[in-house]
Amino acid sequence: MSRCPEVRLADVDDPMLERLLELAQLDASADDVTPPLGNGTGWNAERVDWFRAYHRSAAAGLEGPAAEKSWAVLCDGSPAGAIRLKLTDEETAQHETAETGIWLGRRYRGHGVGGAALRLVLAEARRAGLHQVVANTTAANIGAQRLLTAVGAVLTHDDGGVVSAVVVLSTNSQ
Repeated sequence: MSRCPEVRLADVDDPMLERLLELAQLDASADDVTPPLGNGTGWNAERVDWFRAYHRSAAAGLEGPAAEKSWAVLCDGSPAGAIRLKLTDEETAQHETAETGIWLGRRYRGHGVGGAALRLVLAEARRAGLHQVVANTTAANIGAQRLLTAVGAVLTHDDGGVVSAVVVLSTNSQ
């Protein structure tokens, strides 16, 4: 796969949800997409149920009950993965910080899709009036660390192997 010429974000309605689920099951590790659920490490009924429930609850957006929004990442119109924003300070009504996370199908990794999607979600965060976006990854996930630093994140490594990232948003586009 060459670099993807068009990356955009799309709302996750039920038809898109099923397309994302199919991509996830065929081209992503369940551990990259869902929390550990049920028996084993692969795709199982509990993880499929969680996936559907998660995206349906996030459909209401940052102002909805989940205080979260997820989008499908589209590459040339085809689902490539998903990205999200979740308010981290919803109890305070400050709505200044959101956490982001992304997963991509294996065939879309390393082609600029993740960076383009992250820039798009940071633009969504700015439009929502957020002041910063945070993310967490592992010390072993060098690709995620490169992606985050490319958009201006400051990384902090802890002794347990967790890497925390903070992107301070300005009113100017990046």
